[in-house]
Amino acid sequence: MKHHVEHKPRLLVADDEDSFRMLMARALEDSGFEVTQASDGDEAVLAARERSFDLALLDVRMPKIDGIGVLRMLRSDSPTTDCIMITGYQDVKIAVEAIKLGAKDFLSKPINVEELVQRVRSVLRAHTAEAHIRELQVEFTSKLLHDLLTPLHTLRSAINFLEKEIMGNLTKPQQNVLQSVNGTIKNMDALLNDMIDLSLFESGRVDIEKIPTNLDELIPAICTRFKPQISAKNISLKLRINENVPTVEVDPEKIEQVMDNLLENAITYTPESGSIEVSLSVKNQSPDIAGREFIEVGVSDTGKGIAKSELPFVFDKYKEFLTGKISDQKTTGLGLAICRSIVEAHKGMMSVESEVGKGSTFRFFLPTFSA
Repeated sequence: MKHHVEHKPRLLVADDEDSFRMLMARALEDSGFEVTQASDGDEAVLAARERSFDLALLDVRMPKIDGIGVLRMLRSDSPTTDCIMITGYQDVKIAVEAIKLGAKDFLSKPINVEELVQRVRSVLRAHTAEAHIRELQVEFTSKLLHDLLTPLHTLRSAINFLEKEIMGNLTKPQQNVLQSVNGTIKNMDALLNDMIDLSLFESGRVDIEKIPTNLDELIPAICTRFKPQISAKNISLKLRINENVPTVEVDPEKIEQVMDNLLENAITYTPESGSIEVSLSVKNQSPDIAGREFIEVGVSDTGKGIAKSELPFVFDKYKEFLTGKISDQKTTGLGLAICRSIVEAHKGMMSVESEVGKGSTFRFFLPTFSA
């Protein structure tokens, strides 16, 4: 089990009112917390990019990026950071939006210092308990999945042994049965491995090995590997690669895993004589928050599309249960959930647009800054 390294709880205090912010910071430091201050939303975002925090106290009304904007960024880039919102206004709509985004508590100005420290400690106790529970769940799940793989591999080896007819010649019906069983085992093996990958990503146990990478070279190279499959269905493939795409620090193997999944899905769901387009461009800002330069990678197809009611669940590992629809394709159904986990581990995000009968476009955004 991965052991937690003891450290002073790290807090981010963001408020544009200097005297109030410094008062909070002093009280929290005196209570044994490590505090970083930010005088506006931009400073808070930069601080959160440079290091991780256990808890952020965010003033709702700040210049440049307000507290809700910072909260939204933290939910995307640092989901393990809990947040307490601070406001001098009673705004129910803002409170509801903050809670939906995952804020753990609300404090109204003026704030009593003793109450502030007490509420912070309460949220951090819950934060620690939740982290411990998640760790135990991941440990149990990972062990269970690996335990299931062992007899599965033994069974697969036995079937392969029989298929080689070392124990005697097989009739055609016997060969068909073994082939069918082997196919089922292969699907189960893929499912268990996808579940292991997903559980590792969700627990933060997967190491992202970032190296300087030219995506304008990597993306076309990945597409080239799929040309035989694309040609077999008489599908046209168009590459639209913008010039001056900067070198970024990513894990190329993980990005290749994302592209493999998106291209395999596009080929699977695109009918013969259809088309697929892969694009690569630089955006001045990401869809979630202004002021962030991202590289956008898109994979579009002319397939059957996705119903509007199903779009919110596309990247969810429980989508088949949430939508009530089981895929007719022989896949694990976890591919897109794993893709999202990989992209989010790079501090990026994924999106999808689709229309039934016209096709789908999947995009993922990777930051040009080193995160």
